[in-house]
Amino acid sequence: MSTVSEPTSVDRYPFTRVANRPPLVVATEGSELILDDGRRILDAAGGAVVTNIGHGRHEVADAVAAAMRSIDYVVPTWATPNRVALVERLADRWLPDGFDHVYFAGGGSEATDTAVRVARSYHLARGDEGRYKVLARVPSYHGATVTTLAIGGHMARRSGLDPLLAEWPKVPWNDAGALASAIEAAGPDTVAAFMAEPVIGASAGALVADDDYWQQIMEICEHYGILLIADEVMTGFGRTGLTWGHQHDPVRPDVLVSAKGLGGGYVPMSMVSASNHVLDTISDAGGSVMFFTYSGPDAMCAGALAVLDIMERENLVERAASMGERLQSSLRSALDGHRRVTEVRGRGLMIGAELSGVTAAAAVDACVERGMWVYPAGSGPAVADALLFAPPLTVSEDEIDRIVAITVDALDSL
Repeated sequence: MSTVSEPTSVDRYPFTRVANRPPLVVATEGSELILDDGRRILDAAGGAVVTNIGHGRHEVADAVAAAMRSIDYVVPTWATPNRVALVERLADRWLPDGFDHVYFAGGGSEATDTAVRVARSYHLARGDEGRYKVLARVPSYHGATVTTLAIGGHMARRSGLDPLLAEWPKVPWNDAGALASAIEAAGPDTVAAFMAEPVIGASAGALVADDDYWQQIMEICEHYGILLIADEVMTGFGRTGLTWGHQHDPVRPDVLVSAKGLGGGYVPMSMVSASNHVLDTISDAGGSVMFFTYSGPDAMCAGALAVLDIMERENLVERAASMGERLQSSLRSALDGHRRVTEVRGRGLMIGAELSGVTAAAAVDACVERGMWVYPAGSGPAVADALLFAPPLTVSEDEIDRIVAITVDALDSL
């Protein structure tokens, strides 16, 4: 039986030179990361807003191992038992009405990139060849492929890559009227889709739009014949206290993308779904959507099914709502009037604390020194940095109290 080699140094692990030695995590358990020196780090961000069922769930590993003993690689256009079972589980229990088909990929960037191809394929199938532009907001982040970086409004992650990126319009994140103006300026017959996160995550730290924003956006998209792509890579699968982040508002997306919560940090899985109308239009015209080499391996689908089993059995979507309310309320009370915090906001267990006079990197370092990891959010000089809290949906009340206490102590130190 093979075992994991004990590393002698992490010096060669970073791809490019970094200022600080990265921590070496040797085990994960519950809501904690265990380092090589024995320290335990409270995971207040679920890694990168990924971990939903908590760390150390052996039944997921068992499901993956059992599947891999039977089937290894099968080309994605062929069916396997766990691929079929996962599609059926998603369509029957998780997806909105009218979404009956699923495309699998490895990560969120692959999924959002695929959603762009779906939108283009839809318009081509209708004979509308001039539509190819995908509009998005500032700030926003939709992935690290060349296409999704071009669409997104995360200026720090786009930095230096401008010659590679298509110049498609960006609009302010909470201004529906600006979208209509941008469509008119770009030429309505050239715009294929509008992509947006229901709650803005990595680029700003849990920004939530005004109550009437999404209704206006949906009406604008319908008026111009533009597809609405909901980027739920972070917000999907219960993170915001409902199954999907867009369900907090009267929104009917045409294309739905999600990733992190589907695999729960155990398996690299993402998904794209689209309304039956969109997919029927593509199919009727003889179109298809090209797969990635590792689009939904059978063993990864088995792992995702095990994650969803736990989500359903333990009512973790509902728990995200109740524990999120507790965490947000506690953070607001503890940080009210704090000189380093201007706002606490978010939905469910996706909560941002906007910072003032200090960088997210410095705040995160101070938290890590005190035994807690939290995600640094922000996207450039025009957007304030924030701390993004997204602990596992299994987080306990005591752990929430620890998150709040460490955050206050860390910010007081700056």
